[in-house]
Amino acid sequence: MNLYPKTFISLALIFTFAHASNEVIVGEITHVRDGDTFEIENIPIRLAALDCPENNTPEGRYATKIAKQFEGSQALCELTGAKSYDRFVGYCSINGEDYGEILISQSACRVWKKYDIWERYVEL
Repeated sequence: MNLYPKTFISLALIFTFAHASNEVIVGEITHVRDGDTFEIENIPIRLAALDCPENNTPEGRYATKIAKQFEGSQALCELTGAKSYDRFVGYCSINGEDYGEILISQSACRVWKKYDIWERYVEL
């Protein structure tokens, strides 16, 4: 196991912790695809444990509108190790606040308990 596992991918940083199999991606949100998917320097991230409506619905467009407010923000995403299509799955925070909780509190998305593998949203 590499004790100095910093890797640069474009401008985003990916850290692999020596004592965990999880990785963390830190970087600027450069593109929002929809309520639960965005990109950090062209790396697609799917928010873990969230169920957001699809963009082809009024509710989905609302969720995307809320998420787009965070384009340009710095995000920290703890990857679960799962992938969904072309996306890495992770729990993310912006300025120390849980990004999923932000979306849930604004009624843009809801918890998908089946996929809350780290039980971050048990109380919601």
